[in-house]
Amino acid sequence: MSYKKDDSAKKSVRIIELSAKDALDTLMSNDFYCTTELPEYFDFSGVLRYAAANISNKSLDECVRGDCMPESVNGVNLDVITNKDGRYAVRPLTLANPFLYYMLARDLCNENTWSRIKECFKLYTHEHITACAIPIVKVDDKPEPFKGATSILNWWNSMEQRSIELSLKYRYMFITDITNCFGQINPESIGWALARKGTPHETTENIELAFLIQRYLRAMQEGKNIGIPQGSSLFSLIAEIILGYTDMLLAQEIANEQEAGNLPKDLEYEILRYVDDYRIFCNDRDALDKISYILQHILERFNFRMNSSKTRTSSELITDSIKPDKAYYIFNTPIESKQTYKDEDGHERKERGYDFDGFQKHLLFIYEFSKRFPNSGQLVSQLEAFSKRVEDQLATKTVTYEEESIDLESGETTKESKTIERKGHLWENISAMVAISVEIATNNLRAANNALKIASQLLADMRKEDVEKKKEIIDLIYKKLIRIPNSAFLQVWLQNITHTTDDWSTKKIYDMPLCKVVAEQPVSLWNNEWLNPKIVSDFPQDSIVDREILAKTGQVITFKAKRQYDEMGY
Repeated sequence: MSYKKDDSAKKSVRIIELSAKDALDTLMSNDFYCTTELPEYFDFSGVLRYAAANISNKSLDECVRGDCMPESVNGVNLDVITNKDGRYAVRPLTLANPFLYYMLARDLCNENTWSRIKECFKLYTHEHITACAIPIVKVDDKPEPFKGATSILNWWNSMEQRSIELSLKYRYMFITDITNCFGQINPESIGWALARKGTPHETTENIELAFLIQRYLRAMQEGKNIGIPQGSSLFSLIAEIILGYTDMLLAQEIANEQEAGNLPKDLEYEILRYVDDYRIFCNDRDALDKISYILQHILERFNFRMNSSKTRTSSELITDSIKPDKAYYIFNTPIESKQTYKDEDGHERKERGYDFDGFQKHLLFIYEFSKRFPNSGQLVSQLEAFSKRVEDQLATKTVTYEEESIDLESGETTKESKTIERKGHLWENISAMVAISVEIATNNLRAANNALKIASQLLADMRKEDVEKKKEIIDLIYKKLIRIPNSAFLQVWLQNITHTTDDWSTKKIYDMPLCKVVAEQPVSLWNNEWLNPKIVSDFPQDSIVDREILAKTGQVITFKAKRQYDEMGY
């Protein structure tokens, strides 16, 4: 991928700053195709490359089998309904059909179309409104310390830190978000957005593009005309086209109200939007209320609803700029600290320290935190910090000691320095800590992989003589998690622990399609009956599992981005 010369000092850029070719390469990469973290042995690059090579420049109509259109076929995408709270709240995740995904990405990223999309985003831009969630692309060679780190850092800088900075200038902040934003998107609004309907920049040149996007979305969703899929940066980009247009309308309506005298002409305000999360800043409380009503009316036109439970006006800008889970962690009982010291070479280093001396006490604190702030970002951070603490404890260390010897003839005592390699060990109740980790995973889908990673680390520390007990614990974990409704996401991570001992010859272990591919069981991830058989004759579905990495993984969960980061020496 190539970048402009002045991009060389940047760590990341927005995808709309890339050329059409680079944008397509980015969207066709594994991490942009699937933004949800999966076990590191999953990689969709092979099926994406196959789709691109076998579709090439063919139109959708040239690829179908007879008159069988994809919108008339069930299961074109792999849609996973995942559980959010261990009970009834669910979140959909879509692994898009690679052929339809490629065609949509390709048609968005041809030179002419991409330039028009970039023009839209340029016109959406307003000096008082910042769209913070346009997909970000890393441009340096340094690997991410964890999946999504670039996007999280972008949120931290553009929303949290910027909000705190704005407390210097503004007294009030209005906070809201949209309920089920992706699920409520009206695909017709893509046409309004690309046409910039109702603005001085209205155009008809993007009508065909809008119809094309809408057609692909219908094809991916069995002909449905509501909502767009979630789980890919490509769909996030489409959502930003619509939400960027709402920004444009909001700025225009505020200006109209100023001209009409309903808002002060010299009104100072600033709006930050991260996908469907809004923060509006102003010193005039009445004007802020007026702007919030304008926003509400504009969102209603797009079938969007403000989330009443998360909507409020605050004068505590610093406190409310920080997410509640993070604020609680900061202002109450931090369990991790970092102390700076200099090593023998004079280089500055950071050493971890903990307020809790015991591992189980540490984990119990995290468990209680998970009940207060389920599925929170801070919970993920705490689990990863605990995992690193366990990793450090279990690491093999070089121990130096002195051994004395006595010369029998002279009677002289000599000392010799020797070293041995000694593996660390956890001297606490492994079974109990595994139970706590699994309970966290059960009730916190967003953090399930992090919690199960800890369980796998703890199990790996069990003594060889406890092999039967280890099998029994793994079986209990399986029985506990497999009962959870809509547990597909949990199944994927649970299999990471059980795959070396699963016996599919006696029963079906998992019903999640991705798990069946791992176990080399018959399954079709995507229904491709609508495609010309010549196109899919050698479709490499099994390539989504890297068997070499799977073999190395064993029963301990590791994260791909973290491993790459460590291997590069960062």
